[in-house]
Amino acid sequence: MPYRHDLDGLRALAVVLVAVYHVWVHRVSGGVDVFLMLSGFFVAGGLLRSFARGAPVRLRTYLPRLARRLLPALVLVLAAVLVASAVLLPRTRWTGVSGDVLGSLLYAENWRLAAAEQAYGAADVGQSPLQHVWSLSVQGQLFVGLPVLLLLVWWSAGRAGIATRLAIVHATVVTGAVASFVYAVVAVRADQAFAYYDTVARAWEYLAGALLALLVTRVRLPGASGLVAGWVGLALVVASGLLVDGAALFPGPATLVPLAGAALVVVAGTPDPRGIAVAPAWSVSRLLAWAPVARAGGYAYAFYLWHWPVLVFTIVLRDRPVGWLAGIGVLGLSAVLAVLTKQLVEDVLRRDPRDARGATRTRPPRWVLRPLVAVVTVTVAVVPLAWHAHVLSVQRSYQGTLQDVDVAAYPGALSVLEPGAYAAAAADPVPAVEAVLEDTSRVVLDGCMTGDGESDVKRCSYGPEDAATVVALVGASHSEHWFAALEPIADRRGFRVVPVLKAGCLFLDPEDGDVDGECATWQRDAMDYVLSLEPDVVITTSTRPTKSDGPREVVPDAYVRVWERLALEDVPVVAIRDNPWLPFWMPECAAVHGSESDECAVAWEDVLDDVDPSLDAVQELWNTTILDFNDVLCPDRVCRPVQGNRFVYRDDNHLTATYAVTLSPVFDERLGVATGWW
Repeated sequence: MPYRHDLDGLRALAVVLVAVYHVWVHRVSGGVDVFLMLSGFFVAGGLLRSFARGAPVRLRTYLPRLARRLLPALVLVLAAVLVASAVLLPRTRWTGVSGDVLGSLLYAENWRLAAAEQAYGAADVGQSPLQHVWSLSVQGQLFVGLPVLLLLVWWSAGRAGIATRLAIVHATVVTGAVASFVYAVVAVRADQAFAYYDTVARAWEYLAGALLALLVTRVRLPGASGLVAGWVGLALVVASGLLVDGAALFPGPATLVPLAGAALVVVAGTPDPRGIAVAPAWSVSRLLAWAPVARAGGYAYAFYLWHWPVLVFTIVLRDRPVGWLAGIGVLGLSAVLAVLTKQLVEDVLRRDPRDARGATRTRPPRWVLRPLVAVVTVTVAVVPLAWHAHVLSVQRSYQGTLQDVDVAAYPGALSVLEPGAYAAAAADPVPAVEAVLEDTSRVVLDGCMTGDGESDVKRCSYGPEDAATVVALVGASHSEHWFAALEPIADRRGFRVVPVLKAGCLFLDPEDGDVDGECATWQRDAMDYVLSLEPDVVITTSTRPTKSDGPREVVPDAYVRVWERLALEDVPVVAIRDNPWLPFWMPECAAVHGSESDECAVAWEDVLDDVDPSLDAVQELWNTTILDFNDVLCPDRVCRPVQGNRFVYRDDNHLTATYAVTLSPVFDERLGVATGWW
């Protein structure tokens, strides 16, 4: 089949759509999906043609060629991102970027984002400069996985004739496409945020391109039908980002909109031996095969790699979204970098070393560039690993040593509770910014909190096993972060603390049916376990933040119902009003602007109500008492990132264990009043 120059133009259009939507529209354009299908058309289609010739692809030549095509530009961009991050981003971001660099280099960034439940959003100062590499990771996995699978199928049918083996290969591709599509439909309904990055849920788009490569030689749309189909297809490709909400619906059935458009363009452009569509002069194929447009397709990969980090770092430098002029600058700079990357790096490394005609005086020789790329690749891998090793070392220096931090120099909440006795001079806050995100309580460090993807109730206990008093700390992460304050009280007062915690799973009555899956299983088993403990008190949270323009806080009805359920079992409850959920990451703001900067101060009325709504909710409940520590967290009705030289928050809503332990005296006092124990 003659080379399809019009599809180079379509590839260029798809990538430009992605960039334009990222810069100005802030929606998913569908261009990535078109690009994925075109990759299937070219790469997987080529694989199928090799099987049809009876000479299947050889991995020993295919994989090195693939690496030469993909890795040099990727490594160059990763190196640039590392340097730019070190210069432009606060240290609080370096660990995340380092992880993204490693994930990108290993073509596993999509799984990293999926595991983090990172919703695909518009570019801003907090976005990873490598978020866009998820799609290249999906492609890389399919580029390697599909030929391996098809070769296994081919050789497993070794005694059959070539026609039979080819039919089995084709059937495998069809079955894989159908199975992946069905899986995507189910996965989008179950967990769309995860499915968005899931290679299995995306595979059908790539395989659709492979099937299209088989179909296009058999289906032609002559004359007017081809003209109309081409323009309809182009319209669908261009408008799909406005017609469907890809961020919320892809890779489900809605993905068929851009893919159907791309398929129409492909089928409409039946080529002649010169690669120019045999269609009317005003056909889409003629437009896309126009030399400047088609030539731009050769730069699409490098342009895609550069555009997102250029956009993110531009926003970081400007500290605001880009407008029309700055956006044009982003696209222009990305285009320049793409041209330089392709001509000075990609083309040189892809050139056959025996072909002297490819050499020019303006391009570096292969013998210089190849070892240079190797050195940069090793550096790109080693630098993030070294940073992670440093971070782990810093974290270990803080873990398990909360009681050893000098309270006189780092009083934390005590500087608010007893300002006269704890007026410490300003110092760099602890923990170090490298460690602040992981500054969690012993419960997490000991593996005593049920994680994502788990449903079993962890059975841990702190304090004397024969203690007469048992306290159950129950709920999600906003219950967990109070453990650091509660544990010293248990040691001093001689009671036992049993944490019953699961990340992201609130303590609700399992009979409510408000949730399903692993959380519902955990809630049911957690309730049974809590009741079996016969605790003297259950400590949990009482409020949740709202996103409405009205009240800032709400007491979920499901919370009240679980307190009522515990009342029936004669179990007292101490419910803690939740801490503020802030509009930005406090440690990062402090690292950029300074801990005392007004840029990092949040007014009480922006995040909390004047009156705790849970006070009214528990008036009819004999067993439930409310505790509120927000007067300490936000003294003088202002919430700041640091108190007494300790970071208060490890992100935008979780307390650091290093700070929470300094709340222990006031927690002890108020818990004693609430329970009447002391």
